[in-house]
Amino acid sequence: MTQYLNAFPFAPPAFILGAVIVFFVSRPLAQRVEERRIVLVCWMASLVFILALTLTPSSYALSMEPGVLMSRNWVWDLPDMSAFFSVNWQSMNLLMFMPIGITSALFARRKSIAVFATVAYATSVIVELIQYLVLPLARPQFNSATVVIGWIGITLGIAAGLLIRTMLKRSAAVNSAADSG
Repeated sequence: MTQYLNAFPFAPPAFILGAVIVFFVSRPLAQRVEERRIVLVCWMASLVFILALTLTPSSYALSMEPGVLMSRNWVWDLPDMSAFFSVNWQSMNLLMFMPIGITSALFARRKSIAVFATVAYATSVIVELIQYLVLPLARPQFNSATVVIGWIGITLGIAAGLLIRTMLKRSAAVNSAADSG
C-alpha cells in the first residue's frame, strides 16, 4: 500500500480536504435525502477516497515527456484474473471501489440504495474518462478493464453491504425480542 501512496503524493491532502467538505455537507444532505448521516458520511468518504486516488496527479506526471502526454489510447479489454489472486493495479482498483458498494447497500430506503449505487457505478466510468481527458493527470489511456474491475468491486461491496445489513436487522430483532420478553 505504501508503494501506491508514494505514487500518489497528492492523494492524502486531497482526501483530507474532501473529508472536511463531507463533514460540512453531510448534515443538510442527509436531511434532504432522509437518510442516516453516518451512512451518508461513509458513502461520501468512500467517494472522496476514490477521487483522491484517481484524480490527483501521480508522482511521475511532471517528468513525463510532452509527446507521451498528448497521445491518447483506448484499450478495450476485460480484467485480468490475477486481480483476484495477486496485488496489482487491478486488484487495487477492485479494493478501492468496494467501500462505496458496501455503503451504498447500507442506506435505509431502497430508492436511496438504487440511486447511490447507480452513482457509484457511474463514478467508475466518469473517473476513467476524466483521467483520459485531463492532461496533467498523466494517464492518457481509457481502459475498459479498469471500469469493469471497478464495477466488480462495487458489486462485491453491495453484496457484502446487503449481508451486513441483514445481519444488523437480525441482531436488532433479537435484541428487541430479548428486551420485550
